[in-house]
Amino acid sequence: MNKKIISIFLAAMLLLTACGKNDNGKIEEKTNNSQMTKSEEQTDYKSPNGNTMVLTLFQNPKTLDIQKTNADYFIPLQIYNRLVDVKVNDYGSNEIVPSLAEKWEISEDGKTYTFYLRKGVKFHNGEELKADDVLFTIEKMMDPKEAAVNTYQFEKIEGALDKLEGKATSVSGVKVIDDYTVSITLEKPFPPFLASLTGAPASIYNRKAVEEGKDTFGFDPEYTVGTGYMKFKDWAQDKEINLVRNDDYFEEKANIDGVRYLMNIDSSTSKMMLENGELDFRNISATELESYKENPIFKDNIVDSQRAGMDYISFNQNDPNMAKVEVRKAVSMAIDRDLINKTFYNGEGTIVNGVLPPGIPGYEVEQEKIEYNPEKAKELLKEAGLDQGLTLISLQNATYEEDQAKNEMIQAMLKEIGIDLQIKTVDATSYYDILTKGEGYSMSIQPVTADVPDPDDFYLEFTIEAGESNGLKVKDKALSDEINKARFIVDPEERIKALTSLDKKIVGEQALYLPLVSDLNHFAKSPRLEDFKLSWQGWVCGSTHDVKINPNYNK
Repeated sequence: MNKKIISIFLAAMLLLTACGKNDNGKIEEKTNNSQMTKSEEQTDYKSPNGNTMVLTLFQNPKTLDIQKTNADYFIPLQIYNRLVDVKVNDYGSNEIVPSLAEKWEISEDGKTYTFYLRKGVKFHNGEELKADDVLFTIEKMMDPKEAAVNTYQFEKIEGALDKLEGKATSVSGVKVIDDYTVSITLEKPFPPFLASLTGAPASIYNRKAVEEGKDTFGFDPEYTVGTGYMKFKDWAQDKEINLVRNDDYFEEKANIDGVRYLMNIDSSTSKMMLENGELDFRNISATELESYKENPIFKDNIVDSQRAGMDYISFNQNDPNMAKVEVRKAVSMAIDRDLINKTFYNGEGTIVNGVLPPGIPGYEVEQEKIEYNPEKAKELLKEAGLDQGLTLISLQNATYEEDQAKNEMIQAMLKEIGIDLQIKTVDATSYYDILTKGEGYSMSIQPVTADVPDPDDFYLEFTIEAGESNGLKVKDKALSDEINKARFIVDPEERIKALTSLDKKIVGEQALYLPLVSDLNHFAKSPRLEDFKLSWQGWVCGSTHDVKINPNYNK
């Protein structure tokens, strides 16, 4: 799934910080870690990092221009702000709250949103936020020469697609009323629109910085500026990215001096660095969990997070075999998700049977279970005349080491029904390129983490228009039309009801994908971190504003 899903990622591209689609997919390193690197008797813990929080990334982000990436959200979320934000009251319950816009109005017909900007908000270059910056941000994304990847955020705006398609020079639905007031008119009422503006791709840019920075925007700290509580300081390619606190932040400034992101740190090294006080946070696997619980330094510093997302298997309908519903159903029935949960998620995960994962409004605990029935799977293949010599290709992102073992287990399960599953492992960049093109693979294990607290994006992925760029390549126009009709229902309860009623077709009748597990992630944090909390998605980047560092643990 693309957008949020490849976005995902999430969040998807993070090994340790779990910010993106992605992601935050649970990444477990299958290592033999029965003992901590240091003695369990150790109680002394000192860090050389002062009032700076140190985290790790597995690789260099492509850019800090959030309009040009689906995965690298973790740092931009701290640099930029959006018109509105989301406050989560309870798991799966949320409200939209002011951010750059101090208030807003929605017209009676549900089409026009008028935003009243806070006065005196400064970008990191000293420029004051104006309504023109909002206009510029939207027009930049919809400019075909920009080749933005997140245009879905603004495509519902009147005239947006005309500009994207080169039919207009401006987005007619965006009007600057005065310096602090901007109106946005949609083609037709779209209830999730306000929620979509809380997502990272809707971050607001400064016109002057982007135009002066030109091709260096997203790379050069002088021009890569936002209004966020952290400022971009420097970037040593393949080594580290540094952020520093914005002392002129329009709301309460951060408690820490900055955040240091180290890149290309493997699991064993990150483990040692955490124990040595050089690192403040890391994802821990199920195999490591007990040793951390027994360690006097970390036993009270384990953080659990239910991810607002899941892992799933996408079926690429550009593959002639996966275009057949019998094959998709057979593959689904052949995979023992209970065993996958026990093996790779410590049995703690929630097996998902619909489109929505836990934590998203509309998620239902009690759903009809996807049937596990290898014998019936064999019959389906026989009926389709594909019970002899069927070969499928599973595309694997090399970033997610744990997926190799998952793929091997699935490979063995499919062999039992006569399918030869070949595993094709590629680097992260190639992986997303292949998914977008939809060539050279049949299926793929993918993570998805919600960007915004609304079910819309999850269902959008099963439409034909989304299928042009995601890993599913859905072809069913009738179903696509049904989904789009439900997405535009004004009444929120009716909209969610209409969307979730389509789960039977999407997951059952059509088997467009196979949801796997929504995982419970485990993290170990430095004991020097206080007031630490993850974002509602389970991302650590959401912790960097409120967290405090106890100086007693510093060298």
